Amino acid sequence: MRDTQTHKQCISSELRFYTVSELQELLGWSERTVLKLFNDPSFPAADFGRTKVVEAHAAIEYFSKRHDRDRERYWQ
Repeated sequence: MRDTQTHKQCISSELRFYTVSELQELLGWSERTVLKLFNDPSFPAADFGRTKVVEAHAAIEYFSKRHDRDRERYWQ
C-alpha cells in the first residue's frame, strides 16, 4: 500500500544571517559587488550597528528570482 500523505516543504525555524564577507565567500563575488548588492533597495538586507546582514531565507528567495542588471535602475 502506498503512502498517500502529502509532503510539505520544510523550512527551518532557525534564523541564520549572512554578513557581507560570508555572502562574498558563498557566491565567489568581489567585496565591492556584494556591498553594492547589500545597498540595492530591492535586496532584503538590514544593518545591525555597523554590520550589514541578510537573513538566509530572504537571500534564497531573492536569488530564486531573475534579476536583470541591465533593466534595473539601481545597477546602471
